[in-house]
Amino acid sequence: MHEGAIAESIVDIIKQTALINKLERITTVRLRIGKLSGVMVDALLFALDALKNEEPLIKDAVFDVENVAIRARCLLCSREFCFKNESDIVLICPYCNMPLDIVDGKQMEIIDIEGE
Repeated sequence: MHEGAIAESIVDIIKQTALINKLERITTVRLRIGKLSGVMVDALLFALDALKNEEPLIKDAVFDVENVAIRARCLLCSREFCFKNESDIVLICPYCNMPLDIVDGKQMEIIDIEGE
C-alpha cells in the first residue's frame, strides 16, 4: 500500500478530531493494524514521524500500534483459528474440511486519539 498517503489521511483525521474536541496538542494516537491489511507498519510509522515536523499539533505525539493477528472461523462448525503470518493461513477447517472465513486481521483503524 501507500503508507505515505495513509499517514496523511491519519493526520487529517487527527486534525479534524482535534478541532471538534478543541485539542491544541495530541499526545497519543492508538492504531490497530491487521496482518492482512497490506500496511507496512514500519513504513507507516516512518511516514507519520516525518509528518510530525510539518504539523505542530502532532509534533510530540506517540503513535502506538497494536498488531492484529489473522483470525478465521469455520463456516460450518464455527471453530476459530489464529495465524501469526499470512503464510500460515489455511482456508479449510482441519476438523470438518469446510471453508474458513477471515474474521480479523484485515483492519487498519484509529482506536484512540488523546490530547490536551
